[in-house]
Parts: sequence; structure tokens; C-alpha cells
Amino acid sequence: MMKTILIFMLLVSMRFSYAQDVIQLDNVKLDEVMNLHIGKPVLVNLWATWCKPCVEEFPELLKIREEYKDKSLEVVLISLDFGDDARDRTTNFLKKMGVDFESYSNAFKSDEDLINYFDMKWNGGIPATFIYDKSGKLSSSMIGKRTYEEFKKEVEKVM
Repeated sequence: MMKTILIFMLLVSMRFSYAQDVIQLDNVKLDEVMNLHIGKPVLVNLWATWCKPCVEEFPELLKIREEYKDKSLEVVLISLDFGDDARDRTTNFLKKMGVDFESYSNAFKSDEDLINYFDMKWNGGIPATFIYDKSGKLSSSMIGKRTYEEFKKEVEKVM
């Protein structure tokens, strides 16, 4: 009986050790998130579960986060999934990938608002990664699938 209880408790704790909720993020909420990280470099990645290059690069982002988390790099993941089951798809994917930190989903009023928030030169293609320096200034825009080495090169510029 004790063994069964321990297994149950382990399973419950594992369930809660990964991102459980995906927070809706509009421009106001994103401003709040970014302001929390002033003084730290920030990597923002826009992705979707239906985007094959996004899914392929996701482990690279997690490696960057793991390598730099003790060096103050903040990683902000924003899902661009849409539809009635978007939240479930996003949450399930994040659990599968072992994401154990707060993650977000797009709640901007329009695609144009989202694009203009990050980089007016951005065409809206994903995956898209934006790297900000410690003062909150955009340092790098990376559109399309990237490798760990490419992320690392850009992150090093803001450390």
C-alpha cells in the first residue's frame, strides 16, 4: 500500500513539475513580462505546434536556456497556435518537451500588432526569435529555424 501511495505521489508531482498553464499574452501583458526582466538579456521565441521547423528547433532553445539560466538569460516562449484546442495542444507539447517554466500564447488583437511589437521588418514567419540586451533593446532578430550554435552566437553578444 505504501509503495502505491509513493508511486501516486511521484506521478502527481511529475504532473505539476511541467508548465501547467499557458498564459494569454497581449501587448500590455508582454510589456509587463519584459519589464520584469530589465537588467537581464531576454530571448523571445514565437513558435507553434503545427510549425515543423519550430518543433525541430525547440530542443535547441531548451539547451540554450539550460546553459544560460544561471547566467541570467531569460527565455520567453510564445505559442502562436490558434483554434479551440490551441491551449491543450500547446500545454501537451510543452509537457512532452519537459518545459518547467512559465510559457505564453498569443492574445494580440491582430497579427500586425504582434509583428509591430517585435520588429516592423519581420514578415510574420515562424519560428522567430528576438534577443534583447540587458536594457531591453532589440539586439537580434532571427527568422527561421536556427541551431544551438546560432542561438549561442547571438546570446553571447548580450551577456
